[in-house]
Amino acid sequence: MLPDATVGTVDLVFPVGLSLLFIYVVYRVGLKLMLGFSRPVPLPPPPGELRKVRLTYMCTLCGTEVRMTRSPNSTPEGPKCCMEEMELIRDHDND
Repeated sequence: MLPDATVGTVDLVFPVGLSLLFIYVVYRVGLKLMLGFSRPVPLPPPPGELRKVRLTYMCTLCGTEVRMTRSPNSTPEGPKCCMEEMELIRDHDND
């Protein structure tokens, strides 16, 4: 028969060890889940290839609105209307 001190120690060590194992498993699973959400930033496309942009321009003279969706660079020049450059009224990517 085991002494009372040994039985008390076993009764304490087993639940604590099991709890620590459970915490470790939950931590590892959570870490894998969170790392699965992160993705590296994609490389920019080569020069000359069109990039996706979401810009809205408006002519200050006639009120025509134009939405630009593709551009050769990320900061394109505004289109022209009524012989003047249109004004950028909204950059949907940076709202």
